[in-house]
Amino acid sequence: MVYKKGEKLISVYWFTILVIVAVGIVLMVNSYYGNSYDVREVEAEILSEKVANCIYFGGKVHPLLLTPQGVFREDFRDNFMERCSLNFDVQSEFTPIPYYVGVQFLTFEDSRTFFKFSVGNNNYKSDCEIKLGGSEKLAKCVEKEFYMKTSSEKIYLVKILSIVGKTNENTN
Repeated sequence: MVYKKGEKLISVYWFTILVIVAVGIVLMVNSYYGNSYDVREVEAEILSEKVANCIYFGGKVHPLLLTPQGVFREDFRDNFMERCSLNFDVQSEFTPIPYYVGVQFLTFEDSRTFFKFSVGNNNYKSDCEIKLGGSEKLAKCVEKEFYMKTSSEKIYLVKILSIVGKTNENTN
């Protein structure tokens, strides 16, 4: 079999094209699967929305939050997780709880703290104050504020701080 000079030249170009396509595929797969996605901030926003909707939804205060006289009920604080359908349980007994939620009710007139409670891992609160570079290994914090009007026409400022830790699962 006799090869012509043109056939050898085409086979070199064909091999070069195959190498370029193979390298392109490897680079695309590596860029897609090579980086982890950090969804902790979005998860903290969803958590704060869920808590806000539990406390005050559609212009109505949760029926078990206040007494008919407008006093905050202690049993709502004690049963907050069940009332708002939250579950912070983790798979392992040696893993700390990766969540924290703090709710604070302030009076509208003078912004005094009227009622507050929190659930979850209190150790993450210090991570919210750090604003330095390299903070991707710290917990993600989201603060949410809204006004709540009760049936007795009292207005409260509600502040929700939600924190998601999960630093081992979401960072490299």
